[in-house]
Amino acid sequence: MKPDSILYYPHIEFQNVAWVKSSLLLWNHVYRIVPEGYVPNDNDDIKALIDEDLVRNIKLDDKDREDTCDEFLRLCDKIENHMPTGLIPSDEDRIHPGKIDNRLYPYLDLIGDYFIDENKWLHLSKELARGYMFKLSQVVARIRNLNRGTDDLDAWSINPYFCENANFGEFLQDPTAKGFFCSVTLEDVVPQNIGEVSIRELISFVNKRKDERKQLREKFDELISHLAKISNIQHAGQVSMDFVNDLIDSKVQYRQSMDKWKDISALSISTGVPVSLTALGTFAALNGNPFSIAMIAGSLAIGAICSYADFYRAKKNRDPSYSSYLIGIDELCRNVTRQSYTRLEEFIND
Repeated sequence: MKPDSILYYPHIEFQNVAWVKSSLLLWNHVYRIVPEGYVPNDNDDIKALIDEDLVRNIKLDDKDREDTCDEFLRLCDKIENHMPTGLIPSDEDRIHPGKIDNRLYPYLDLIGDYFIDENKWLHLSKELARGYMFKLSQVVARIRNLNRGTDDLDAWSINPYFCENANFGEFLQDPTAKGFFCSVTLEDVVPQNIGEVSIRELISFVNKRKDERKQLREKFDELISHLAKISNIQHAGQVSMDFVNDLIDSKVQYRQSMDKWKDISALSISTGVPVSLTALGTFAALNGNPFSIAMIAGSLAIGAICSYADFYRAKKNRDPSYSSYLIGIDELCRNVTRQSYTRLEEFIND
């Protein structure tokens, strides 16, 4: 079953209500991880969306914590001698105890300072806390068949390091690699004024346009899944364009369904996907340089962010039930491919 809802990461509280409203234009529900006993500091709009069952809280169980601990420790073992700069401890952050499996504490004893405050929050380096929370969101999304989404360009940019288990080469942009982590951006989706739209108007649209929302969401998922599967297929180019054209058609229908919002300029939505060199070659504009950005059918952009060390492993281990989406609610999310590479490179090497 295709995911019909999205998990917000890496925070508990939503940093921008416009992002929540934007997400509900596509997905049926927005989920977030809320530890037992923690009361989020929500504004009236978020409380109203909770009352309408459009925003839902996830309470973690033992399997969530156990699987996260297993995967986080495996990643730490893998990168022990190649620790990225962005995980070297510096400033302090904290994690709610309800998000932690007890097996994590002996590992923390080995790697450095941490302490537990009077409310039992774990305080440790911001970098390690961030890495753990990325893994937690990945596990929670997989278990519950959710996509993941964020409004944080920095978080979205370094997320592939954790999602792909550090499966990148010494040179992040190797044009001879067999496969790449790419951004795929669909332009003109979310109305720029969505933050000003009332909760009542939003709920009315969500209920009225279920079919159009589902079609656009599923066509985007189908294109992403198709791109991830292409290996050495002679007619891949034509097949790819069939998927692209279906997506563009569904986007046009979706925008037309927005009634009074349809003529308002709109922002983009991006996701990341493993793509083979063969698949990128189906788009003529990328034949010479996979790290250039190609515009397809006028409103779909694709380009490689970084190269895999082992693309076979990326294809074999990819879980199709979830992806990470960045909804561009501000100017910072333009030219996402180039900006994401810069942030990921700084995270690993600077």
